[in-house]
Amino acid sequence: MNLIKTLTLLVLLCTALVACNKTATDPTEAAEKLTGNPKWFIDEIYANDAPVFKDGKRIEQFGGISFERYMENVSFTRDGSFSGYFIGDAKPMYLKWKVNPKNITVFSADTAAAKGGEWHIDPKDVSDDAFSMKTQSTAYNYPQMTKVELKFKKQK
Repeated sequence: MNLIKTLTLLVLLCTALVACNKTATDPTEAAEKLTGNPKWFIDEIYANDAPVFKDGKRIEQFGGISFERYMENVSFTRDGSFSGYFIGDAKPMYLKWKVNPKNITVFSADTAAAKGGEWHIDPKDVSDDAFSMKTQSTAYNYPQMTKVELKFKKQK
């Protein structure tokens, strides 16, 4: 009898833990989670899957990309606006975001800007407490393609 009680308790505990940090199942749910938090703060930055920023500090990678300028906090509004403050800047940078069938994209608010430089947010990368956005570009290490991932978290 104790074994059954113990197993039941263990299953309930595991279910509760999974439910607490559930990721979005589709782009619409991801958008709700992103707009449900007024401000997200940078937690980690990865370049080509190597950490270059973590715990508030830059991590030097020999021969790797270094980020000296990054958005320290960002926010999403329901009207499709995205704003972010670069470290040390008093004025935000404004971008746009939209829900697509498979993901969310963040892109230039300037309609005359060239296509490219979009950031992608997969629903599986969005929870109530954190999200990540990814891009690929030659802008960081021309002519090499660089994968960049920014991980943001909710302030506690």
